[in-house]
This record gives sequence, structure tokens and C-alpha cells, in this order.
Amino acid sequence: MRKLVLPAALMFLLACANATADDVGVAVVQQNAKGEEKELKIPRASKPWKESLRLVGGEKPLYSDFSLFKDKLGRWHCIGTFGEGPDTMGSGYELSDGYALFHAAGDSLEAPMKHLDKIPYQIESPQAFMWAPAVIWNREQTTAFLYYFHYLGTSEFKENCARVLTSNTSDLSVWRPYDGPELPEKNMAFRERDDRDFCVFWDERVGAYLIYYACAGEYPGMPGLNTIVRVRTSKDLLHWSEPTSVMGPPPGGYQCAESPFVLYRDGYYYLWVSGIDYSRVSLYISEDPFNFGDPAANRIEEQPGHAPEIATDKGRDYMACSMVSTVPSATPAAHDLEGILIQPLLWEKPDDAMRDRVCRRR
Repeated sequence: MRKLVLPAALMFLLACANATADDVGVAVVQQNAKGEEKELKIPRASKPWKESLRLVGGEKPLYSDFSLFKDKLGRWHCIGTFGEGPDTMGSGYELSDGYALFHAAGDSLEAPMKHLDKIPYQIESPQAFMWAPAVIWNREQTTAFLYYFHYLGTSEFKENCARVLTSNTSDLSVWRPYDGPELPEKNMAFRERDDRDFCVFWDERVGAYLIYYACAGEYPGMPGLNTIVRVRTSKDLLHWSEPTSVMGPPPGGYQCAESPFVLYRDGYYYLWVSGIDYSRVSLYISEDPFNFGDPAANRIEEQPGHAPEIATDKGRDYMACSMVSTVPSATPAAHDLEGILIQPLLWEKPDDAMRDRVCRRR
């Protein structure tokens, strides 16, 4: 388990995660399970990442883990780690840049987005990084919830946790810390060591919201603490269950299980897991959202990319990634493609060996 100690560990990470689709649009399409036929397909990027569209950002600064979703007016938003605002310039992770989330918006996923004001954490706290957010509208479509890792720069700080901002504006122009009576420490959703990289959506089959994330924990067959993937459930986006571990670090130099993303489609849950090599991700497929099998035995395949998100617009699926390397990373998180990149997603037929590695419902 690596220690996230600044500045060394921050440089390690930098150099080394949605409801069902509806009229207001959410970050990621998660299909309703009722009445669907099971049709296993393999989702893949349609072209090399160096040929994809840069949706947000430029050559500098860093743009890391992010979330894609729609507002009530039908515009797409991208909120994520580091990056710039209209009036900021710099590395994106310096104190002078505000330690805030970047926010960009546009009318489609096929043209670069425009930068909006960055989103700060707005609570009494020592200087903290806002890390790896996920955004979802509640089922009533009245409030958007933004979960982020409130990170004080080292794993030793017990104040690190998953916190929540909310927005009730149709254009998502205003975000404020949740201030109701339901959460401890005002807007803390839950606390685990290094809990970050969130992916959240409503699951009709389970009858609850699922939130997947990376954190430090023990994993069967692996000594000590590792960065692993866990999931929790909730009925109201405020009260979350105890966690269930669903995946450890994939084999072959990943070292960590980071930036998990889960998509439900046609009876199957698709899980992408990144690591410290920003040129590749591991894909897993399961019929059970709480069990994706063994990191080695059940891996379907490796794919190019890093920290992927899947979004659907006008009937077309897209894959977006950040900080992608076109070759295996020579050092942890080394990459040569900056910004948030996006391209059409293909769904292709699996071979028999892939079918055998799908994790079946218990």
C-alpha cells in the first residue's frame, strides 16, 4: 500500500468514479434491468487515444479523475480533479489554484467544453484536495449529489473522507456542501482510509443506489493493505451501508486498483479498473454487482486508457478517459496525453474464453 504523503505521494499519484437514463440526463447510462435480455458484448474504444477528441483541457495543467453528466437543460457537464477555471492558470494542483474541482460544460460530447468556475469545498477544514468526484441526480430529479475525496495530503490524517456537495439549480451552476441533519460532520458521507475515485448509480435490480470506490484495505490472498475496490448501497444517497470488497489490484504491474467504473447493460455489470500504469485498464464482467471474481482468473481483457467513464448521448455510446499514456508508463502514472479525452465506444462479440471468465450470479 503506498502512502499518500505530500509532496512525494501526490507526485506519485500524478506521476504514478449515475442513475438510470432519463430526460434530465445523468453522468452515465445505467440501463433499467426490467424486461431486458442478456446479451454479452465487449465494450472497447473505437480508435487510438491519440486520435480522440480532447473534451476538456489542453497541454497543461493536469486533468485527472472526472465525472460526466447532464443538467436539466440538456447540457453536458464535466467535473473533475485539478484542472483550470476561466481565471486560473497553473499546474492545477498548487495551493494557488484553489485545490478545487474543475468544472466545464458544453452542448454535446462531440465538441470541446467551456470552462466554468472551479468548485471549492466550502467547509471549515485545513487546506484539502478535492479528489475524484462522481455526480448523480436523485430519482426525484430534484437534487444533484457530488461525492468527492476530501484529502488533506497524507493518509495519516483521519479527517480524510468522502464528502458531499449538492445542487438544486437546473444548470448546475451552484454547488454547496450538504447541510441537512442526516450526515455526521455536516457533509461527510462515510470514512475509510483513502476512499476516493467514486462511481455511483441507481440499480433497479438491487433497488438501491450503488457507489463503487477505491480505498486502502485487506484483500484475500494479498498481504497487508492494498488499494482495492469496494461498493456500498443506499436508498437515499445519504445513508450508506457497510462496504463489500469486489476487486483487488489486477495482475501485471497495476499495484493498485484505482479509478473503478461500473456500467450496467443488458443483464451484465461491466467493471473497469485502472492502476499506476496509465496506458491500460482491466475489464471485468459479472451478473452480480457484489462479486466480480478473481483479479487474474476473471479478467476479461486489458484495454488502452485510464480512469474511463461511459456516457450516452443521442443514442450513441462514448468512452472518456484522462491522463492517458500511449505506451506503458515507464514510471508510475507517467502519461503523454493530457486533458479529458473522448471517443465513440464499440460493442463487439466476445469469444468463448471471455464468456468463461464472466462471473455468474451466485
